[in-house]
Amino acid sequence: MAHYKASWCQQDAHVNYDLFDEFNEWIDQGEVDVSLPLLEKLSTVGLSSPSKAFYAGDKEAYEQALKAFRVVRRHEALSLQYLTDEFGSVDGLHWYERNEQRLNQLIERLADEMVVPVIGAGLSVGGGFPTWANHLRQQGRTAGISECQIEDWLASGDFEQIISHIEKMHGRDAFAQEIRDVFGRRGSIQAITLLISSIFKDTLITTNYDQLLEQSFDTGAGSEIQVVNGVTSMEPPDPTKTTIIKMHGDIKTPTNCILGKAQYDLAYGEDQLDLDRAIPKMLRYYFTNNSLLFIGCSLNNDRTIQVFRQVKAEAGDFSFPQHFCIEQTPDDIKSLIARNSELARLGITAIWYPKTLHGQIEAIFRCVKNELNYRKAAL
Repeated sequence: MAHYKASWCQQDAHVNYDLFDEFNEWIDQGEVDVSLPLLEKLSTVGLSSPSKAFYAGDKEAYEQALKAFRVVRRHEALSLQYLTDEFGSVDGLHWYERNEQRLNQLIERLADEMVVPVIGAGLSVGGGFPTWANHLRQQGRTAGISECQIEDWLASGDFEQIISHIEKMHGRDAFAQEIRDVFGRRGSIQAITLLISSIFKDTLITTNYDQLLEQSFDTGAGSEIQVVNGVTSMEPPDPTKTTIIKMHGDIKTPTNCILGKAQYDLAYGEDQLDLDRAIPKMLRYYFTNNSLLFIGCSLNNDRTIQVFRQVKAEAGDFSFPQHFCIEQTPDDIKSLIARNSELARLGITAIWYPKTLHGQIEAIFRCVKNELNYRKAAL
């Protein structure tokens, strides 16, 4: 009988090499400082994959360089430079450290597979869709409403009033047609959407009408996803598939989307919130049993936040899971402290990124994915 000999990959855990793809690409593109002797030598040889040779030739040096790379990427992803420039060395470093601690807490929950993302309109902007506020501006233009009137309603946060006014003037079908015109086309899948679909394989919740999430999971024949329309049905998720819960409806049936005040009242309760209705009941379930991660959500005083506030108020001393959001940093330190406390009262832990620099969300998720891979390699 032939004697079994472990392969080179098995002997030195070379299988872990592929977990460090971003770091390896960094080396292969020649971006790394070649102060390490082996890397300096490899850089002159002209190898197609210096990172692979580095990994095999000096594992200890490779791991040291990887540790340094992780620190640099964390500083970049969690906005160390921005925070210290914006708020000073003391306050800025304080909030960077909070970002880092909170990222670690999020990664712990992700490693336990207890996180459900809640994806808002902000994530669809990169895919070519407007924010909800900008869409309402478009709706107002189509309906012939003055720009000043629309801006007054938007400034006061009275989004439902805009919809109600348009429906009253032109009918609900006209509003639904505008929804279909804007959100019914295929969007451009961005790197952030692909990152999210690579990290979350169980359940995702979205308030968006568009189909960017479905596109990122490649919904062709034999699709491995299940789309649940929160308006028309809340069937139990299929445990063999990734479930996308479209909380306020699907563009495929725009007349069944939650749009105006009447539809919101029907879904959430007329005079007061009714936690036994389908959507509040679903939100309460996930708020109570999972860590929610809000991405591209405004988290202002909308119906969703009202549900969470009421659930917490009714629960008394019940210990909820830790929830997270990735949120734009306010303009000044006083506003940052106030907003942080406001979110904390809802049980939501904020990871802050520079205002309007929405591409930073992708950097945070790349950091998250890398850190999860590092954990796998350490097992």
